[in-house]
Amino acid sequence: MQTRRARDNVARTAHLTAWVRALGRLTAGEAANGDYLAEQFLLPSQRRFNRLPRVSRWLLERLAPGAFGYFNARTRYFDEVLHRESLAGLDQLVLLGAGFDSRPWRFARELGGARVFEVDLAQNLSIRSERMAGHPAAAAPAVSVPIDFDRDDLAEALSARGYRASARTLFLWEGVTYYLPASAVQAVLSTIATLSREGSSLVFDYVTQSFFEGDHTSHGAARLADGWRRLGNVHRSGVADASSLLARFGFQLRSELDAVELERRYLSQLPGPVVRAWGPMRIAHAVRVRAS
Repeated sequence: MQTRRARDNVARTAHLTAWVRALGRLTAGEAANGDYLAEQFLLPSQRRFNRLPRVSRWLLERLAPGAFGYFNARTRYFDEVLHRESLAGLDQLVLLGAGFDSRPWRFARELGGARVFEVDLAQNLSIRSERMAGHPAAAAPAVSVPIDFDRDDLAEALSARGYRASARTLFLWEGVTYYLPASAVQAVLSTIATLSREGSSLVFDYVTQSFFEGDHTSHGAARLADGWRRLGNVHRSGVADASSLLARFGFQLRSELDAVELERRYLSQLPGPVVRAWGPMRIAHAVRVRAS
């Protein structure tokens, strides 16, 4: 079980993600990402840093090499999947670890009548609501589902708030798995499988098992591992083989992006110095293909 300090530090990573998205747009515009609402969630110190965006970006790259590239590339990929799934017809969107994910507001038109469920720690959901209060984009309705993935029953929490297992659903699980023990990751995957009909899909990111076991040779890995230790040893699991893991729960891996592919797709055309992504990170998109 994580200490209270570690849990609070994990919750605060949502602010970091929002800051890097905002910084990306300030230094590279729409080419970095489409999250024009990221600035709603910045801390006062982050707003001060953004007065000198190029200096801040340079500093971030020195302190956490790979973070700027990874957060921006991940945002673009998750956005693209949501866009495609919405065009194909989506009944429900579930944000697992919603943090300050602005997609329900930014994609309100594409989502149409799809129900949106925002799943996260109660403190994050509260901040999320406060920061968007009164903003024109916040008119898009969503259902808040406060939960602790370590302790609470995800299926029970969703079902109690109107989730329908028979509906075509997209689960976005962004920036969460590595903060959970492997048993909790597997429990969430099992629950998603139970709650999913064929054709529903899941996008999530993770770190490799080799990184978890101490291989910190890839780009930015050593600094990332050190940062997670200083936050209270918040890193708790990795994935050795995403395809095999997902197959156990009735999902078929459709795509898996590593740092090289993220750089090729999303970072190679950004203005300024060459941008790289965290080496040990991966992003997987899987589709439900059979009943468990």
